[in-house]
Amino acid sequence: MLRPTMTKSLAFERAPTEGPVEPARVPHGLGVDAALLFMAFLWAANMIVLKMLLAFIPPPALSAVRFSLVSLVALAVLAVRGGPWTVARADLPRLVVSALSGITFYQILFMEGLERTTAFSSNVMQGSEPLFALVLLWATGSAVLARQWAGVLLALIGAAIFFLEGSGAHLGIVLARGDVLNLTSAISFAVYGLASGPLFDRYPGRTVMALTMSLGTLPLCLWSWLRVERVSWSAMTPGVWGGLVYSSLLPVYVGYWIWNWAIARKGLAHASLYIFVDIVVTGVFAYAFLAERFGPLRLLGAAIIMAGVRMAR
Repeated sequence: MLRPTMTKSLAFERAPTEGPVEPARVPHGLGVDAALLFMAFLWAANMIVLKMLLAFIPPPALSAVRFSLVSLVALAVLAVRGGPWTVARADLPRLVVSALSGITFYQILFMEGLERTTAFSSNVMQGSEPLFALVLLWATGSAVLARQWAGVLLALIGAAIFFLEGSGAHLGIVLARGDVLNLTSAISFAVYGLASGPLFDRYPGRTVMALTMSLGTLPLCLWSWLRVERVSWSAMTPGVWGGLVYSSLLPVYVGYWIWNWAIARKGLAHASLYIFVDIVVTGVFAYAFLAERFGPLRLLGAAIIMAGVRMAR
C-alpha cells in the first residue's frame, strides 16, 4: 500500500487521478464520505489480503505480478482515453525518480517489511509517511510551523511507546527488521510525493499513472524474476488468484481514484481523516482474521503516533 501526502503538491499511490482535479469544493455530501469510507475498507482489507498471500507467494513475486496487472490496466485506460503518452523532456528525471521511489523501492521495502512483521504494525508505520514528507519539505527550504514540529515530536514519543517490550529492568525499545523496512519504505514514498506532485499538476493523472507504474514495474520485475519462476502458479487455488486480483486492482486503482475525487470535492484535510479509519479498521481485521494481538502499550503508542501525524498535517 501507499500513503497520501501532506499537501497538494504531495498528493499521490494513494492518489493518481483520471484528469485534472477540479478546484470546486462541495461543503456537504454524504456520497463523498461514503466513498471515502469504502476506500478505507478497501485499503484495510488489502493489508490482510497481502499478509495472507505472502503465505503462498514470496514478496518479490507478489509485487511484480500485482504491479504488472495494475500497469496493464493503467496503460489500457490511457489508450482508451487517447493519451497523452509523453511528458516534456525536462520532466523525465522527475518521472524516473517518481517511478523508482514510489513503485520500485517502495514496493520492495514495503512487501519485505510486511512479511517480517504484523499487518497492524505495517499500517501504523506506513501512516508515519507524512512526518517524513514534512522533514523533506523543511530540508528543501519550505517553512514548517512550530505546531507541525510538535506533531513530529509527539509521533516520535508514540513510536518509542509502540516499540517498548519487556518489563521492569528489561523494558526497552525493540525494532523488528520488518518495522525498520516499513519505516524506510515510508521515507521512500515521501520522496515520491515530492517528485510526483508537480507531474500531477502538469499532466493528466492517467498519463502520470501509466508512465510511473510502467517505469517502476520494469525494475521490480527484474528484481523478482527468479522468484517468479519458482512459484508454482498452476497450483494456486481460486481463492489465492481472487486475492491477487483484488489486491492488484481495487485498493490501488479504484482506491486511488476515490482518493483524488474526494480531495477535489471536500479537500485534502477532510479526506486525510480516513487514513485513521484505515488504520483502525486494519487493526480490527488483523485481530479477527490474522489472530494478531496488541498489548495496551502498542495500542497507546499507535494512538499517540496518529495524534502526532494529525497535528503535523
